[in-house]
Amino acid sequence: MQQFRIGLAIAIAVLSACNSGNQNVNGTTGKEEAAVHPATPAGTIDVTITDRDKDTSQVTIKFKINGQEKEKTFEQSLLKDAADADLFKVLWDAPNSAYVGVMKANHQPRYYHASISDKNDLKILWFASPDKRIWSYMEDSMGLGKVAASGEMVQQYKKSFQSGKILADFIANIKPGAAADNVELYVEYGGFNKSMTIPVPKGSKAVIKPTAEQDHVYFSFVTGNKVEPVIDLHVENGRLQVKALKEL
Repeated sequence: MQQFRIGLAIAIAVLSACNSGNQNVNGTTGKEEAAVHPATPAGTIDVTITDRDKDTSQVTIKFKINGQEKEKTFEQSLLKDAADADLFKVLWDAPNSAYVGVMKANHQPRYYHASISDKNDLKILWFASPDKRIWSYMEDSMGLGKVAASGEMVQQYKKSFQSGKILADFIANIKPGAAADNVELYVEYGGFNKSMTIPVPKGSKAVIKPTAEQDHVYFSFVTGNKVEPVIDLHVENGRLQVKALKEL
């Protein structure tokens, strides 16, 4: 997120996660002062996900409150190979207001908001940018984005392949940092490379998580039996892409 800059000169795309909020000069978001205290719901939220095996899934949210009911279905490319308990979370931030967060295929969350309008009508809307206090609570306290740890996890990754007109080694390595709670992440492809010093949360381990595609891995944190992708590392048309998925 804010720690990364776009390096056009070396063709590395470093993008902020979509939920970073509006940053002010003091480095905090404008609406994050009030802490989140999950409310006692005055109604119910039911989430149903279908077509999990397809590229585009169906997310159906049913909202019931005050004797009223509203149901809405959204199409979304969702994270594969994740249990429903890991795929979505529901937070009631007020008795008549709830956020639903689901994990997209690119390991970034998509948020929806169920609430009551001023005219007492029920609403279920895609919510592009919830306040930082909302998304940070759902991602940090509720664990949205952390999935059951499985598959290969390594400290060093190297694959040779052609992307675009470039044949080169795609390298991603993790080494100990200068401080005890830091690691050094090094990535390289086609003569372009980038080194990053990254703080590792207490109780977590930094790993490289390969995917089914040889040109795509994730720098991730493993905590207990959960793995959380933090930086998306991949090669696209011969260019090294580095994308932060969450604030570090």
